[in-house]
Amino acid sequence: YIAVDRDALRPLLFDDGRMLCDSRVICGYFCALRPGCDLNPVDDRWDVQTQWWLALGLMEAAVGGVMEKLRPLVQQSEAFMQKCDRRVRNVIAKLEACSEKICTPDSRIDRLATAIALEYIDFRLDPGWRANAPRLAQWLETETDRPSLKSSRPRNRLSSDPATLNRLQP
Repeated sequence: YIAVDRDALRPLLFDDGRMLCDSRVICGYFCALRPGCDLNPVDDRWDVQTQWWLALGLMEAAVGGVMEKLRPLVQQSEAFMQKCDRRVRNVIAKLEACSEKICTPDSRIDRLATAIALEYIDFRLDPGWRANAPRLAQWLETETDRPSLKSSRPRNRLSSDPATLNRLQP
């Protein structure tokens, strides 16, 4: 038995007390449960790993910018928010440049991570990135129709969610 808490950043916990931390380790564990699944293929491992790393960096920059905006206005760092925005733009440009490897219908860890990061940006920041990355934008329209991505789609905050996050509602 394993447990994952969807509403918090928590490790993957096992009944015997073991735990796995970090999304890359947890994804690697799930891939190992299904030998032969091509979520993290060996034949183009370095391209997949690089694109996965870019998607994770995209998510870190986007979350960093959102979290900075949650701070009281007098404590916010305009320089940090600009740095996050610049990273988001630069990574999206890089992903658009290698979109022929990403924008395919096959499930792969780098593609899933890219779709999740882009959908988070649409939900929490600004969908304006689409104008500068048309291939990614077009691909995302069909990629996020996957049942696994639909079921984990960002949603508007509920009254039961942590109060600090309610400020993000439009």
